[in-house]
Amino acid sequence: MRDNAIGVRRLGFGVSGPHGSPLIRPLATVEMILHAFALGVRVFDTAPAYGAGEAERRLGEALARLPPYEPIVSTKVGLKASGLAKRAHEFEPESVRKSIEASLQRLRRTRVDWLFLHGPPSSALTDALLKTLVDLKFKGDIGEIGICSRDNALDAALATGQFTLFMTPVHIGLEPHELQRLERLRAAGEVIGIEALAPAKRRFRAPVSAGATWQLARTLMGRGGPVPPTPMTVGEALNWALREGGAHRVISTTSRLDHLEANVHAITSPSTGRLITA
Repeated sequence: MRDNAIGVRRLGFGVSGPHGSPLIRPLATVEMILHAFALGVRVFDTAPAYGAGEAERRLGEALARLPPYEPIVSTKVGLKASGLAKRAHEFEPESVRKSIEASLQRLRRTRVDWLFLHGPPSSALTDALLKTLVDLKFKGDIGEIGICSRDNALDAALATGQFTLFMTPVHIGLEPHELQRLERLRAAGEVIGIEALAPAKRRFRAPVSAGATWQLARTLMGRGGPVPPTPMTVGEALNWALREGGAHRVISTTSRLDHLEANVHAITSPSTGRLITA
């Protein structure tokens, strides 16, 4: 599903991290999603790995209160997790089918608009897996096929010709070869930027919210991701990702309504962005 997004519709809300954990009450997550929709956000991204399905359940509850055809619902397959420390890849065709069936039940949907492979190794992109994804698309269980990655698996996915969505970090701290890859991805499909707010974050800030507590825990476990050397405001970071970074959209998450509103207001221009240059 494409909607030629401009303005705030280029911002997606990630129902992830603390929104799949006891740090945030389920009702608070639902209210955050509804508020994001009221502000104009239309893409909502999640995954079964976030809280062992809890984030999907919360998104499903919110979607039941929204017009059925307006939100773009995005989820993932392949990464199984029950917490910060337990993760395993499952990209076998039967596991993928079962994962999508369970996700649809939790999301209360008959179709997922965007389906991403969640951090697969290049070796997981087998003919059998690709056939399964194409079959699921033909059946109508999924819309567009994507990959969420930060490494060479993006190039492997690009080479198959089956992927139209590429979810990957987009921020000013990327290396030249990563910027060159973004150009290739953008030419082949839609780039969904993640970690766009990394330049606006400090690595060891005091945890003053559930989201900050979650990020601190990830950092201490070595999962916080790199912090770009160039500090930026939230607005500068988001707009860099959409303009200089070449992302068609960015996905961000927060546990605070005021931060959500700030992210929305930071999308200051309906510009379609321009291609990055290495």
